[in-house]
Amino acid sequence: MALLDHLLKYVRTGTAEGDKSLLGNLFITPSQFDQLCAIEPGGMRILVGNKGIGKSAIVEWIAAVSKKDNLPCLLIRPDNIVGKDFPTAQDIGTLKAHYYGILVKTIAARIGSQLKGFLKGDAAKLYKEAKDQGLTEADLVEKSLELFSAISSPVHKIDGVKLAKDLAGVNSPNSLIAAINSQLLNGAGVFYLLIDDTDQLAAPDQSAHLNRIWALLLAVRRLVGECTDVRAIVTLRSTVWERMSSESVGQRDQTDHLRGLVVSLKANDTLMESIIRRRLEMAAKDAGKGIKDPYTIFFSGTHVNLPSSTEVRPWDGFIIKSARERPRDAIQFIKNMIDSATNSTKPIGADEADKGMKVYSKERVDDVVNEFSLDCSNIRDIINSFIDTDFEMDFEALRTHLQTIPSRSSTSIRGETIKPETNEGAIKILSLLHECGFINARVLDNRKPKGFDHILFQDDPNFVRLDNWNNLQSAHWEIHPAFRTYLMGLKQSQAAKKLILSGR
Repeated sequence: MALLDHLLKYVRTGTAEGDKSLLGNLFITPSQFDQLCAIEPGGMRILVGNKGIGKSAIVEWIAAVSKKDNLPCLLIRPDNIVGKDFPTAQDIGTLKAHYYGILVKTIAARIGSQLKGFLKGDAAKLYKEAKDQGLTEADLVEKSLELFSAISSPVHKIDGVKLAKDLAGVNSPNSLIAAINSQLLNGAGVFYLLIDDTDQLAAPDQSAHLNRIWALLLAVRRLVGECTDVRAIVTLRSTVWERMSSESVGQRDQTDHLRGLVVSLKANDTLMESIIRRRLEMAAKDAGKGIKDPYTIFFSGTHVNLPSSTEVRPWDGFIIKSARERPRDAIQFIKNMIDSATNSTKPIGADEADKGMKVYSKERVDDVVNEFSLDCSNIRDIINSFIDTDFEMDFEALRTHLQTIPSRSSTSIRGETIKPETNEGAIKILSLLHECGFINARVLDNRKPKGFDHILFQDDPNFVRLDNWNNLQSAHWEIHPAFRTYLMGLKQSQAAKKLILSGR
């Protein structure tokens, strides 16, 4: 097998589904893992994070460890819990009751298909009763709740130290041991309920649809309150949670009740480096290259000339800074560089980095369009408009450019038409671009090694707003490196077309 083929095995997709068979050797726990797993009796967690940051990998890992340690755990997704009959009423009370009933029935049904080993004695009897078609709706729910408690593992039978060590993977389990013993094992029993990709339950561009997600969250909250052995984790994209928390027609009054249950998943440079290095180390081991620095095995030299730039940066920093704080992006970027290699027996060099970045940068724009086109149909046109700007600019230059965008093409953001040449319109466009990670604010911060820090959307979702004008004005604004090669390529392509049309 060629050198880069060993690496390709570990960077082929970067998705939880694609990495499922490798997860046991690859999973790195984030810093938020302790508070996520150690759920108190009758508690739940809402795991919020960007698309591609690793939410699905986390719940897949918890499910895999639970199975290994004989702990009852169900992982379900929206396509499992959406019933055929959907209520015509859209009020939160009706929707909550609807999803509560479906949730209980779904769990009971999947216990029979996924947790048969737990159906013994009283649990088997309760399962049969819960499946009895002659039961009334109320009786069915009651029997199901009794079933959930019956299959839960009694806390005195759970080895908290072993569970923590297994969940921690390659990380130190010490803090997780303390958290699990004090919270997860404080009660009668434990039954993990994991609900992934919750945002797929509705169309987040439609405000009324957000009530469906609210209803499911509130239904889960009711379930864990009525059956305290169930410890639930629900995943949700950060942009959807932000909309749910701020939409005027949403359930903002519910935010206070659920905010304390939110665990915000963030991928700092340390976590990103750990995730990438772990994959490189596994690939190096497969290639029989020993324990030397894996970057020197798969990449040429210690540094790389940045694509279309004179700047030089270490390979690890180059990959991390290009990845939008999303591990999946970093993994897929490495694959793009492998795909660009003409000789898979040699390490990745500057040419592969340049070619790979061209593909990677365009894919990141496509990702933004796919994720935000329902919020703004001309989001690609807005991004394309930056081919004539600098990649780094002060607020005045940015504001001037943003004000011209609605004049170039009709712009509507989440149902609101944006007027040209207004500060209000410019801020609304900037808010969307900040949310999707296209552009970020750089602010002075003497506490940081370089004397500045970047304010990302996940750091402060409310940073870009009209009443924060002074802070917006004092910041320096930078287009994320992931999008720069795309803009340069677009500018070159347009220049070439003009030359052709001019007859030169």
